[in-house]
Amino acid sequence: MLVQRIALLAERLGIPLPRVAGQTRLGLSGTVRVTQPVPLLFTPRADEQIAEVDPGLNRTDLVDGMNGSHVWTWLEVRGSEGRWRWPEMGDEPEVLVRCSEGDLPAQDFSLILSMARWSLRCVPARDGGGLLVLGVLKPRRAPCARLLVADFSVGATVRRPPGLPGFDAKGMCTLVAAQTRLRVRVDERELEREEADERDFITAARRYLEALRNHAISSTPRAQYELVERAPLRLRTVDGEAWPRAFTGPGTLLQVPTEQEQLRTLPVVDVSDDGDVLTLDADANGEGLLERGELKMRPSDDSLRRMREALDTIAMGVDEAHGRLLAALTRPESLVALTASETTAGDEQTARQREATTLALNTPDIALIHGPPGTGKTTVICGIVEELVRRGQRVLLVAPTHVALDNVLERVGDRAGVTAIRLGSPDNVEEQAHRFLLQNRSRDLMQRLATELRDAVTGAPADDAVTAVQREWSERIRNDEEIGTLLLLNANLVCATPIGIAMAREFREVDVVFDVMILDEASKATITDVLVPAARARKWLLVGDHRQLAPYVDLGELEAVVSERVKRAQSSEPPEGWTREISTLLRQHFDNRMHPDPERVAGPWRDLVAELTKPFEIDDAAVELLVGLGPVSEKWREAYRAASRTAPGEAGAEPAALKPEHATILRLGAELLELQSLALPSVFEHLTRLPASRAVRLNFQHRMAPALAAFSSELVYSGDYPSAPETAKLGLEIPSLEAPAIWIDTAYAPADRRYEDPRDRDWSGGDYTNELEIDVTVEFVDTCATWAVQSWRGDARERGRGAGAPFEIGVICFYLKQALRLREAIFRRLAGGRDPWRRRWRSPAANGAPIDVHVSIVDRFQGREKDLVILCTTRSNPKGRRGHVDNLNRLNVAVTRARHKRIVIGDSTTLAGQEGGRRRQPEDLLRRLYETSEIKKKWGRALGGQS
Repeated sequence: MLVQRIALLAERLGIPLPRVAGQTRLGLSGTVRVTQPVPLLFTPRADEQIAEVDPGLNRTDLVDGMNGSHVWTWLEVRGSEGRWRWPEMGDEPEVLVRCSEGDLPAQDFSLILSMARWSLRCVPARDGGGLLVLGVLKPRRAPCARLLVADFSVGATVRRPPGLPGFDAKGMCTLVAAQTRLRVRVDERELEREEADERDFITAARRYLEALRNHAISSTPRAQYELVERAPLRLRTVDGEAWPRAFTGPGTLLQVPTEQEQLRTLPVVDVSDDGDVLTLDADANGEGLLERGELKMRPSDDSLRRMREALDTIAMGVDEAHGRLLAALTRPESLVALTASETTAGDEQTARQREATTLALNTPDIALIHGPPGTGKTTVICGIVEELVRRGQRVLLVAPTHVALDNVLERVGDRAGVTAIRLGSPDNVEEQAHRFLLQNRSRDLMQRLATELRDAVTGAPADDAVTAVQREWSERIRNDEEIGTLLLLNANLVCATPIGIAMAREFREVDVVFDVMILDEASKATITDVLVPAARARKWLLVGDHRQLAPYVDLGELEAVVSERVKRAQSSEPPEGWTREISTLLRQHFDNRMHPDPERVAGPWRDLVAELTKPFEIDDAAVELLVGLGPVSEKWREAYRAASRTAPGEAGAEPAALKPEHATILRLGAELLELQSLALPSVFEHLTRLPASRAVRLNFQHRMAPALAAFSSELVYSGDYPSAPETAKLGLEIPSLEAPAIWIDTAYAPADRRYEDPRDRDWSGGDYTNELEIDVTVEFVDTCATWAVQSWRGDARERGRGAGAPFEIGVICFYLKQALRLREAIFRRLAGGRDPWRRRWRSPAANGAPIDVHVSIVDRFQGREKDLVILCTTRSNPKGRRGHVDNLNRLNVAVTRARHKRIVIGDSTTLAGQEGGRRRQPEDLLRRLYETSEIKKKWGRALGGQS
């Protein structure tokens, strides 16, 4: 790994550092290794000096002595006064530049070989047969010396087998020159710092995965379930909660109660994108299982072990690519900036897409494509895949959600030259992508091969030996599982979720078998999620948008890891419930990190520090100093070291920050901030520190009416989010709801009707519902669906879905309990269906297509789009508490799901008015959303108006 680190450092500094030059190569710890004997040719003057240094010694004895001792090597250059000297820090001798490029003027430099008893001054021999020894000197060592691992021979006695090339002395000097340049340019402490960064990252990731694994294998949690289907067998959580991720991955064993009052043990095969439906063993059926009940979970640690194996492989640097990946993960800002490549001419709308494709194809290792909503991420990915396949490269396409994979497969899977394989359960794969499933591809291939073999032997003599073998193969191949493995390992496009790759038996070995890994929706995958697929590729392209929702992290899992960190940092037992509160505040602080209001960023940080210090008796001044350190783990580490060095009672410049009794708090704070930076952000957000030349941000949006994109353009993407011209055609002429962006203001309803529940003194509880908003939303869905029955003729846009497109209504909530209540209120009049969150309206649209009604929370709407979206904000209270609605990432997702129309239902006094007696600032998120919408004060019967 150190070899790779040195080479990458040289690359960043623009120093040509070959790893192999002829028979010479870069060895461990910067040593220079030579794989063939180095011929030494002695001049008469060198022979004389050997005798002067040690009478009775000859060249053969000297060479034998070199082979028995350490030899150090470096380059010396001839100064203007004719004296020899070694390069010094800041010195850039022209000869070293020429030497590293292959031009070796002997009069300007010499190669020194130094041992304990003497040193030799050498230059490459003119005939290329070795090193010519010019003189023998007293032993010495230069600061830029490197250990030379080699055998030496007297040049006249070297014998080479026929066909073996002569010794490449020029290559040896070139590699030493490059290392000499590196040595005079770099303080070796920089290498030590990089090694420490990598060690800290690997250690933190190992501890995190180990804590999750311990949490999984030491627990047997219980959960309420309901039976969705019996064949295939599928279970859903009760009340819409997601299954805990650590307990329900593929391989988890569930003990499900039966009607005979027994427990039936069944393995999990796959988990739905929403995380609330489990598909169990396809060979099992649900006969005899209770419709509803409580099951026990016996978690599998297979996926966590795969992550750990991948991490260890990356840490060891088994492949050169692993060194580059580790450098990108630990210090992305230090990677080499890339030279901009020329892109083909075209229209302004697609300029960034072409730029992104060019970057993806030309990056030497890693690049980002930042894709805000509707900017054509899938189109870009398809173009990249097609071009990579055309170049003969293998692509691993990974995404945290199945729908993202299927969207790409639908477009590119059947293109010329693409052999696509899809890993996953059929129940989680879109029907149009089923033909790409590995089991289906294998079956089709086996049937075709068996048919061709049978056809080939039809009519052949029964006693023919070759025919007998072909007949045998035609029978065996129908059940040959190796066909699937061979097909998977030879496909040039393999698509799977990160956990799908981790659990596929064909990828149990951590071998680099893909040229490029493309991670779609990278803003929903954590760093540890991506370890398994990333370890199997040589280059990495990440596509996502860190301005949308971060990856989902189960609070129970986070609490388990926090507990482990607390035990490491302090010996005493924390107060009951403290670790859960710390975990909650840690996530709240992370959720508010991008908010444009500085107070919304500073408040959660202050709350986290205040809770952190509760078990310790410290004064307010010390708390303020801790708050002042900021959420930077390195600063907490530095303060911890300073406090640990300070003797009890010793005064300092900042006594409150340097007291030894604060060391435990500082260490724990550093541990928690390191955990936050590893477990909560997406790998995409982590890598936004890459040089700007390694990232392209798509800008023209093609999804929604321009008025709907205006909010995110101004407040999220700094104005660089223009709408494509064709979006001007979007809109729905629904009577009394003509505008694209509408806010239905409930502020004019009496407080006892509009306020949320529960109505406590603080209005800062957890789960909320709002009965008035439920009534208004139900009326809206009825009005809009009725309009579609009479007027929806399909989506006529040039890039749209055509005249037969269904009409899609999305109802988005910021709180799960409100979503559950809304689902019940809307769906009670509609026909049943398999999906608990989606139903069809009772009548089709005017074009004969169905009207789809989808109710869910914001977190489950990312990646989706609807014709019309109703945002149910829920929050309404006299304190101005806004909760989840005021989260930048969550709000950005919510307001960018609609194509034609967005309707917000909310209390303007709570959401956009005053807080604590103060009017909200003009740049406040919800105030701007309110002001850029058409306001309706009394709409519909529920608000005292007319529908």
